[in-house]
Amino acid sequence: MNRPESPASRGRKTNVALLITLNLALITGGASFLLGSSSTAWLVTLHGVLGFVVLVLARPKSPVVQRGLSRRRPNRFASIALATVVTGALITGVVHTLDVWGPFGVWSPIGLHVIFALAAVPLAALHVVTRPQRIRPIDLSRRTWLQAVGVVGIAFGFRTVFDRWAASDRRFTGSHEVGSGEPRQMPVVQWFNDSPPRIDPDDWVLRLRGSVERDVDYQELAAHTTTKEATLDCTNGWFSTQRWTGVLLSELLGPGITGRSLEVRSATGYTRRFPLGDVDKMMLAHELGGKPLSRGHGAPARLVAPGRRGLWWVKWVVEIRTSDRPWWLQSPISFT
Repeated sequence: MNRPESPASRGRKTNVALLITLNLALITGGASFLLGSSSTAWLVTLHGVLGFVVLVLARPKSPVVQRGLSRRRPNRFASIALATVVTGALITGVVHTLDVWGPFGVWSPIGLHVIFALAAVPLAALHVVTRPQRIRPIDLSRRTWLQAVGVVGIAFGFRTVFDRWAASDRRFTGSHEVGSGEPRQMPVVQWFNDSPPRIDPDDWVLRLRGSVERDVDYQELAAHTTTKEATLDCTNGWFSTQRWTGVLLSELLGPGITGRSLEVRSATGYTRRFPLGDVDKMMLAHELGGKPLSRGHGAPARLVAPGRRGLWWVKWVVEIRTSDRPWWLQSPISFT
């Protein structure tokens, strides 16, 4: 006959389970934020399940919190701050999923969700250092593993019902559709502190460098009229499918290019690096929906990178350079 669990054992297991869950949620959330291909859709699903795991664990965590608050520990306010930002991340995640509040200026539910998640990292680290958990053999018993399976199963069920009945219109990245086929309705966003530059098409020059050394003016670019339908999936939580007109990078660069990667630079300094093999899929566009790009959407020319999140769709492109550096040798996001 199994003995009943002690409050201390339940508390330790709950704390460790929450720590593991929050770490996995941070990893899957970051990957979902940066990646935009259908092959990574499972990350979004897992991230949602982990969110519900946190909610399920809130009940056994409650008595642990009550015991902790009854003690006058010097770091108790950091623990309260951690609980606050985790709650904020959960609330903003649900709000984004339900699409009940759209972006307001630079603020959006998914943006706040990311801010809360990042704020939780140092607070969680402080919490772990000041309140270390010593796992005992009894904490890894068969009962523990069955409880873990039960918690995950309940969370997966909640997530499935929630997604089916309340958030079924989302893309596999979790984004909501905005203005597809209507360029005027597609939001205009900038990366961090980028300010849309004013570039006269008559003065614009695209520098091709590396294994190709030549300049392209706007007149030459506008002579290319290849049209491609592609979906821009913004990390701000929306996606929009539009018709883009321009030139495929494979045609622009020609058949003789060599190297391992392709660096695309904006007039603002923002830069992204791609595998050289992507030149057949990517386009340098000068029109959106049959009309010249607007300043906010990257005029005179912007990159169209199907299958990648919006942060890869470089706007106000002024240079494309082939390189021998591997494409992955760059920061996950650009702070320029």
